[in-house]
This record gives sequence, C-alpha cells and structure tokens, in this order.
Amino acid sequence: MIAWAIEALIASTLLMLLVLVLRAPVRRVFGAGVAYALWLLPVVRLLLPPLPADWQPSAAAPISRAAEQVTVMFVDMAGAAPTRDVAAAPDYGPVLLAIWAVGAIGFIGWHMIRYRQFVRAMLADARATVFGPVRVIESDSASGPLAFGIWRKYVAFPSDFKERYDADEQALALAHELTHHARGDLIANWVALVVLALHWFNPVAWRAFRAFRADQEMACDERVLAGRAANVRHAYGRAIVKSAHGGAVSAACHLHTINELKGRLRMLSKDRVSKARLASGGAAVAAVALVSLALTASGTQAAERLRSQVKASIGVDLAQLDAPKVPVAPGAAQAADLPPPPKLAEAPPAPPAKPEVRRHTKIIIRTKDGKVQTIDTNGDDIDGEIARVLPDSKIRVMVPDVVDRDCGDADRKPVVKNERKDGKHLIIICRDRIERMVRDGERMASDAKRMADRAEIVMLRSGDIERHARMSALDGVRAARAGIVANRDMSDSARAAALKGIDEAIAELEADAAKAK
Repeated sequence: MIAWAIEALIASTLLMLLVLVLRAPVRRVFGAGVAYALWLLPVVRLLLPPLPADWQPSAAAPISRAAEQVTVMFVDMAGAAPTRDVAAAPDYGPVLLAIWAVGAIGFIGWHMIRYRQFVRAMLADARATVFGPVRVIESDSASGPLAFGIWRKYVAFPSDFKERYDADEQALALAHELTHHARGDLIANWVALVVLALHWFNPVAWRAFRAFRADQEMACDERVLAGRAANVRHAYGRAIVKSAHGGAVSAACHLHTINELKGRLRMLSKDRVSKARLASGGAAVAAVALVSLALTASGTQAAERLRSQVKASIGVDLAQLDAPKVPVAPGAAQAADLPPPPKLAEAPPAPPAKPEVRRHTKIIIRTKDGKVQTIDTNGDDIDGEIARVLPDSKIRVMVPDVVDRDCGDADRKPVVKNERKDGKHLIIICRDRIERMVRDGERMASDAKRMADRAEIVMLRSGDIERHARMSALDGVRAARAGIVANRDMSDSARAAALKGIDEAIAELEADAAKAK
C-alpha cells in the first residue's frame, strides 16, 4: 500500500508537468475549455488502483495456464557455515509517513477553517438582492464579484458594485459567477485542494494549482463570451480590470483575481472555437489521457522502470516497503559483540572442517481447488516421488516450450496461445498478430498527424479573423485604461496595480499585432 501511494504521488507529479507543458498550445488551438479538462489527469491517476498481476504483459500467467497444476521447487542448502548476524538498519518509513500525514491533514484543515471564517464574514453584513437556487448578495467584506458555496450557493458583490460598474458590466460579472456554479467549479476547487494537500511538500503541485485556477477562469470567460459581439467583449474586459485585486480564498471563484490578468485579456481577442475543433480537441485529450494513464499505472513496465530509477537515485526499493519485516531473534546482534573466550593453552591450529552440505528439494504443489501439498525429496526422480506421495495424481514436472510463429487471423485477439502436442505444453507467441498490432498503432499515429495538419490549416485560414479580433481587443483594453485613469473612486495603489497589468497587456497585444502583419 505504501509503495502504491508513493508511485501514485510520483506519477501524478509527472502528469502535472505534462499538463503544464500542454496547456498553452492546447488552449491556443482548441480553446480554454479543452485545456481546463487536462487537469483531470492527475486526479484520475491518484484514484487509479494498481493493475492486476495477470494484466501485466511480462507476467507468467500464460505459463501457469498451460499446466493443470502449478509446481514450484525450492532448493535448500543446509549445513553451511554460520554467518554473523547484522543489526537491521533503522526504519524511517513510519516517521516520514507520520510527517506527510500531519502536513496533509493540517493543510486541508487550515483551508477549511479559513473558508468558514470567509463565509461568516460574507454573510455577517450581507444584503440579499436575489433569492433562488443561487442567492445574490451584497457585502462590505467582498472586494469584488465572487462565487462561493456548494450546497448553499452564493454570488457576492461589493457594496459599491452599482456605482463602480455600468449596467453591461454588472450583467457580465453576474453571468461569470453564475457560470462557475453551473460548471461545478466550486467542487473542482475543493478536489484540487485535496490533491494539493496530498502534495503539500511538492513545489510542482503548487505551481500546477495556480495554473489550474487560471485555466478555470479562462474557461469560464470563454463560456460567457461565446457568440458575443465585440462591444460586449469590451465591457467584459472593463469589468475584469475594475475588479483586479490580489488576495482571494482558494475555495471560492473570484472575478477579481489579478493572476493571469494578461492572459485573460488576450482571450478577449479569440474568436469562438468551432464545434469541429472542440470535438477534435476532446478526442486529443482523451487519447492523451489513455496513453498517459496506461504508461503511469502501477503494475506496468513503466512503473517497474520508475521503481528502478527511484532505487538508483535515492537507494530506496519501493517493493520492500510493503514487505513484512522479518523478526530478529533476541540476543542475535549482541552475540556478535561479545569478546572471544580466553585461550587455555597454546595448541597448533586444527585444519578447518568442511561443513557438511545436505541437499534436498522441496516441491510445493497448488491444485485447481486451492489445496497445497508439500513434498520433500533427496532423490533425482521427481516424477516418481510425486507418484509415491500422490498416487492418484497425473502431475508431471514439465517445462513448456516457447515458440514464435504466424497464427493467422482466425482469432485476432490473443497474441500468446497455449497448446498441447504429443504430451508437451507449447506456449506460442503469434508473430503476425504482434506485427499487425504495431501496424495498427502506426496507422493511428498517422491519422492523428493528419488531424493535427488539418487543425493547423484551419488556424491559418482564421488568421484574418484573429487579427481583426486582436485589434478590437486592443481598442477595448485602451478604453478600459482610460476609464481607470478617469476613475477617482479607486485608491492609488489599486489604480497603479491595475494600470501596470493593462500596460503590459497593451504592449503584448501591440507586439502580437505587429508580428501578425
């Protein structure tokens, strides 16, 4: 269990790194919603149980199925010279496990306490404006539009919301927060916090959590702006900029987070993603998910290589963490530390006696009904010994022959077959079926490449539309900047922070427009 948990943490970290690499190109080609869906991979990997042993391609399942009984032989070398007992190395596993558990429980407990304090502060001076499945409130504790609550759903606005935002901006801010509730983003935030609690010591997980929240906001922006006109996008950009603020509780969804502000403003210039591109993006994400989960699942050859790399890097064998501890006899370690007895008289050393070595074979037979029979023998006639102890048994010790040949397409599924011929067991590796599987994989890879080429052609054709949308977004951001400069209700620090992000966004949009020419 401990080895599986460590493998799951390492594999989910690798998947987080994969998503961090893929999220930006996937968002550009297929949209923010598809990029947001990639974050399911680490969560699913943490919940993925180890594969059964008979699913492993390298397992000896075909050999065991070839015989009616499973025969295992152990050779015991008795009477060898005694060896000195070595004291066992200290086991730090329980200590490290306790530290990890305390950190994970403390992390999630701290977030739950902070969230409860946040909700109490929001509802202490709340004034409800709309009742329904989602209650809309105004609160002095809200610094910007936000959504919170899973069973009792709320959308909160600051007290000066109607004075700071015009009618279009108010409607878009409300649509943004209601979309968070409709998409289940509040539940996703708690799931992400649980994953981060399991990885509280992992800097990759902290970076992944921030990227996950940014992708969540951009996916929500994309849903709200789907099919909207350019003037609506301008109003939405103004609402985002007016709400720019740094602090936020992690379990809630805030319109006013300043993280990825430039990326969200650039999203305003993107045109709506077509249904064909969404479908191809979903298929690509599904393919990536299947391949990555299959490669990182416990029990696969990739997992065995991962265990070998861990052992080579830090000297820890994950397979031994779950192995039962062998008790050490009391006094065994102390006996090696006792001083030798004093010599009574000088005598010529006697030649060392060779230890008597006795050889015997232990045969353990497990039958189909689960019964186990043990046979000890010192002879070479193993079959005769089995017949003497089990006279009614037809068991014979046989070593199956392994051959590779073409099996034809009559039965396409198995690539390993078991046959009996002339009293022998044959394990047949179907060479032609394995080659066909390789050809099918190459054909799938070629189809995926053609799909990517078609997506690139679509992107080239949409270049003119994107340039026009980029210029419209640039005009909107400039108008939003002028509005902030003219707004005297904002504090100097808030205005400076918002103008800094807007100026950087304007510079990047102008640079993108220059490159597009």
